[in-house]
Amino acid sequence: DQLLNGGVNLDRHYVHKFCSPTRCAIQSGRAPIHVNVINADPSVHNPTDPVGGFAGIPRNMTGMAEVMKRGGYATHFAGKWDAGMATPDHTPEGRGYDTTLSYFHHANDYYTFETGKCNGSSMTDLWNLFDVRPAGPAIYFKNGPNCTVNNQKPMDGQTCVYEDSLFEDRVTRIISNHTANEKPLFVFWATHIVHGPLQVPDAELAKFDFIDDKARQTYHAMVTWIDGAIGRVVDVLHAKDMYDNTLIVFSADNGGPIAGGANNYPLKGGKFSNWEGGIRVNAFVSGGFVPEAVRGTVNTQLVAGWDWYATLAALAGEDPTDHRAAAAGLPPIDSHNLWPMLSGQTATSPRKQLEIGSNLGGDEANRTSGATRVGGLIVPPYKIILGWGQSRNSAPYLVDMAGWTGPQNPNTSTAVDWQQLVQQCGRTPATGCLYNVWDDPGEHTNLAASQPALFTRMLEQALRISVYSPTRGSSTDGLACRVAADNHDFWGPFLP
Repeated sequence: DQLLNGGVNLDRHYVHKFCSPTRCAIQSGRAPIHVNVINADPSVHNPTDPVGGFAGIPRNMTGMAEVMKRGGYATHFAGKWDAGMATPDHTPEGRGYDTTLSYFHHANDYYTFETGKCNGSSMTDLWNLFDVRPAGPAIYFKNGPNCTVNNQKPMDGQTCVYEDSLFEDRVTRIISNHTANEKPLFVFWATHIVHGPLQVPDAELAKFDFIDDKARQTYHAMVTWIDGAIGRVVDVLHAKDMYDNTLIVFSADNGGPIAGGANNYPLKGGKFSNWEGGIRVNAFVSGGFVPEAVRGTVNTQLVAGWDWYATLAALAGEDPTDHRAAAAGLPPIDSHNLWPMLSGQTATSPRKQLEIGSNLGGDEANRTSGATRVGGLIVPPYKIILGWGQSRNSAPYLVDMAGWTGPQNPNTSTAVDWQQLVQQCGRTPATGCLYNVWDDPGEHTNLAASQPALFTRMLEQALRISVYSPTRGSSTDGLACRVAADNHDFWGPFLP
């Protein structure tokens, strides 16, 4: 709250409906429909496509950190990567980060750092680049074998450190070791919190023992833990006399998972859906670099997560144009420089519309594959949603999570199956979904039937938008597993 009150609250900040596409979009400066719209497993690859035949960001796109390095910044990454793993080019180091302590998958265990198995053996996902090069498995940081979420203080004294503590410590070390005569810092801190599995230090969980629902209790505890971590890092910035010249950008990567302890009230839906609760997220800018005149304000202009690419490039004095991607026939960036608006020089956003991403299949159960599709379009104040979910009872174009939580979630004695709460968002005024989300942010009043001309115009505009849809391949050859087994059972790049 202190950072928010001293900065600019971005009330209309949009991202993708789940994690990997948002992270790819931010790092590449592109709308998800032009970089990645699925949560493909990092171990997939398609040998027939050496550019886009991988999970995450296509090989020839220039990363945000590469642009910042050109601008003279030292670049550092800590936390969840989830933007590719197949080759060294897909890693944080390959995308321009000088150092990294990160994991590649959508999630891992907060204590064992494990995710997935190869031939029955659990694989660890934690990658390090700092004092020793090249980057490699973070063997040094591996907790003892008896350390688990249910055994956070092993009797034999084995190391047992919460994963987000490792990331906080790395960020703190980078800032603490920085001197005034060094390059300026660009630090991308992608906390694991708040993402599954719902795990948190016991002491933090105990603060919320008055909450009966286990998922909600743990979710509260995790949010409180990371709030404290952010506060501690901000204290380090102050102690180093760096805060006054620091810009802090804060954003979620998707709406809260309402089936997993979160609450997006009063917005409709949540993570995995293109309702406002899935793609309109908490975000703000803060720090001493924010002009005093705009501190404590709320900005209601349209903003996309991928706009930070061009915004930070401009602050670094760099042209964000991606010439390498153009040479490979890849889509250009979709990013806008927001700084004139954020700093109060202008009143309106340079972004006039926002392309919403989806994939064929289009719902929570089908997020790991499927061709790229436009899932909707926002042209303020209106939003059209195009369903791509699988047909049920002969009804096509479905969008799930078509409902609302109350001020407290969960708030009933019966669990809600949010995947079964569906609404048709078709291609005619009678079946379509059109909302004035500025006047009706909860998406209660569907305007498609009452404003058919507007619906048809926005539908035609959305369907004209081009998309990038490579075949990313599979992991059936087991190559990623074989390389991981040879790498101390740690996930990492498996192709040159």
